[in-house]
Amino acid sequence: MSSPKAFDFGDEPAPPAPPAPATPRAFAFDETQQAGPTPSPAGPPTALSFDGPVEPAPAGTARSPAARPLFDSEDHPAVRDALALAWADYPALAAQAEQRLAALFRRILPVRLSLVTEWGEDALAEQAVLLQQVAALVLQFAQMAVPALLDAALASTREPAGVFGRLFRRPSSPADYKPALDTARSQLLRFMADSEAATGKLEASAHSLSLHGAVLAVVARLAAGADAGLQDALLQRRTLIQHAIRQAELSILQMAQLRQQSADLAAQVSSFLTVTLPALELARTQDARPGNK
Repeated sequence: MSSPKAFDFGDEPAPPAPPAPATPRAFAFDETQQAGPTPSPAGPPTALSFDGPVEPAPAGTARSPAARPLFDSEDHPAVRDALALAWADYPALAAQAEQRLAALFRRILPVRLSLVTEWGEDALAEQAVLLQQVAALVLQFAQMAVPALLDAALASTREPAGVFGRLFRRPSSPADYKPALDTARSQLLRFMADSEAATGKLEASAHSLSLHGAVLAVVARLAAGADAGLQDALLQRRTLIQHAIRQAELSILQMAQLRQQSADLAAQVSSFLTVTLPALELARTQDARPGNK
């Protein structure tokens, strides 16, 4: 019996390798699909338009800005020039009240003599009424006569001077002045509130007149080549408005001074009623005790 023969693998071809198992592949979105033509890249997103199709603008045309300027094409060219001059000559006023200046320029331009003659008439009439109210407040403060009343109350706390004063003068008790001083203090506080309200209205009126005066100054520069009659009317009206502004400023200052005086007087009246008068009554009570001589 023959011995087993060893296997010989060198003569036989190697068996083919088994196919590798398929692995999952990530989706590639940037690859071009084989089917269909390659789409062109989309342009930037555009806003929805409900006004129908928009015709493309011709090449080289710049896009208009989204923000609308203060003076657009519907304004008169002189209005735009006036606003530019206002910014140059009155920068603080233009920054504070640009819209009001714009409205005033639209009212007076193109400039005419009739417009200049009546310019600022409503503002002047309003200030005249306010000045009458201020004058009434000044008269009211003078009629209260609080300083004289306070001096009389303080004088009642002192002994009469001289022999004739002690013999013939009928002394008044400090307590007799208490009702009048209470009323005076209430009147002073009311006057302070009323004067402050009147001052606020007067300040607003003076500011309005300042705008009207600035508009006239700018228009006068624009109308430098106009006839002499128009230029004279501009000068006269502007001078009138300047005088009215000065009068308002003086009245505002007067009201501030009267308010300060009212505050000082109210403090003195309160001191007399709450400190001086109780101390005097306490002293008289102690003097009236039986053990005191």
